[in-house]
Amino acid sequence: MTEFIAIIIIIIVIAYFIGKSKTKKTSKVQKKVVPQKQNTNVNTNRIDIVEDKILYKKKGIKTFEMKGMFYQNLNPKIHSGDFIGIGKCEDNSHDMYAVGIYNQQNELLGYTPKGNKRLNNSLAEWNNGKVPVWGGLSHDDYDDRWYGTVYIPVGLTAEQIEKVEKILSLKSDNQTQIKKKEKSTEKYFEILNRHREITELLNDLKNPEEFYYSFPKNLVPSISSHLEKEKNWEKLLELEKHQDLISELSDKFRETTLKRIEKAKKNVA
Repeated sequence: MTEFIAIIIIIIVIAYFIGKSKTKKTSKVQKKVVPQKQNTNVNTNRIDIVEDKILYKKKGIKTFEMKGMFYQNLNPKIHSGDFIGIGKCEDNSHDMYAVGIYNQQNELLGYTPKGNKRLNNSLAEWNNGKVPVWGGLSHDDYDDRWYGTVYIPVGLTAEQIEKVEKILSLKSDNQTQIKKKEKSTEKYFEILNRHREITELLNDLKNPEEFYYSFPKNLVPSISSHLEKEKNWEKLLELEKHQDLISELSDKFRETTLKRIEKAKKNVA
């Protein structure tokens, strides 16, 4: 009987140790880390995010106050007044969206207001970063300050830009010649012919007011008087073609000019 009990106890002890051993193995198996498989469906190609360019919604001639003239060592006797030049996109240490304004002598006059990303981007996108510009500068001697305005055509076609350049050139030539006050038939009609061409070009561009173009009203009566004194009747008749200028005269000068033209008709007939 004693032997039987001893055998049972031995069997129980053996069973206990066997069970404990299996539990440890199971625990070790559970603790094993299964490495994750790489997701082969992930797109590993690099995607570069390009910032959208901020552009003007409407193309046309833009007006800006000029800045930075004080730092360009400008001479009031030379640089005050109207100017024609070039506007260029620039990236300098002070403004990565700078647009420099240069005159026809390639002198830097100043800049458009700092940080105008829309202007810089639009010029770069539509006009290769360079366009003809025009405007005016003035100097306050008391405060030693410069003031300026610039007109910049943004997004115009190459054909339109060419017309802008032609208008600016013809307008400048007329202003120069009128200031000389040369009283000759040839010079007078050069001025009139340029005026007609300017008018046609402005009409093509839908008469933008930013050119501020006008013809001296006293010039037509002066021309008609000059031609009457010369008895140049054929040229006086030719003056009648410029009805747009005659119609803008005061009643007195319009009537006088038309009488001279009528006189020319009688002398030619």
